Amino acid sequence: MGTRASFWIGNPEDIAKRRWLGCIAFDGYPEGLPKLAEVKTEDGFLAAVQELSKRNDFADPKKGWPFPWDDDIFLTDYTYAFFDGKLQVACYHHGFVPWEKATDEREDWEKAGRLPGNVEAPKAYDSSQPDSIIIVQSR
Repeated sequence: MGTRASFWIGNPEDIAKRRWLGCIAFDGYPEGLPKLAEVKTEDGFLAAVQELSKRNDFADPKKGWPFPWDDDIFLTDYTYAFFDGKLQVACYHHGFVPWEKATDEREDWEKAGRLPGNVEAPKAYDSSQPDSIIIVQSR
């Protein structure tokens, strides 16, 4: 199963000011995205996400939210957002920590507290977008 990630400019909790840049379905953990370690500016973050957009598993915002949890974006494994002048990372519902802490011990997320639930996705769920969820039914 994939480790999904979403990418944002602005705090994703601030629906009026956030901008969704896209999502990936695989290797979304910090160690799987080494180019993000180089990000120091918003422009650098935009360039890094632009590079990610060339991947086959990249979900384009023009098409709609790629995951079935469109009523709570923080169910995505990792959320990367550039706000308050730095790249920040949230894991599930754990709060945002700066990139440097995200690659340290995971206990930093415990200290960051919990994010609120039910933060809506920017566009309705689009099942045609790339995702790593496999549903198998047997009879």
